Amino acid sequence: MTESGADSLDVTRIAGSAPPSFGRRVVELASGAELAFDPASWQDAIVFVLAGEVDVQCPGGAGHRFGPGDVVCFTRLPVRTLHNRGAVPARLLAMWRHAAHR
Repeated sequence: MTESGADSLDVTRIAGSAPPSFGRRVVELASGAELAFDPASWQDAIVFVLAGEVDVQCPGGAGHRFGPGDVVCFTRLPVRTLHNRGAVPARLLAMWRHAAHR
């Protein structure tokens, strides 16, 4: 994702030029899809929302919506599920250091 402006973050370039010590994966949630949260899959990852919106739901009904340009770290959050309630697919890029990822 590239935004205009001097303060924008070129996530695509960062992901493409990351050294081999960094892992990365893209997760896409179709419109209306729900993903059960597996903490081990997201441990120590920095997550960039590339497209769409994702609702992060925690136990007890608390939650938050993240959209394009948002950066999230799920570590230590009591996440239960990820939802895409929007009309377009949500794309998340997760990046982590291999030594820290399990």
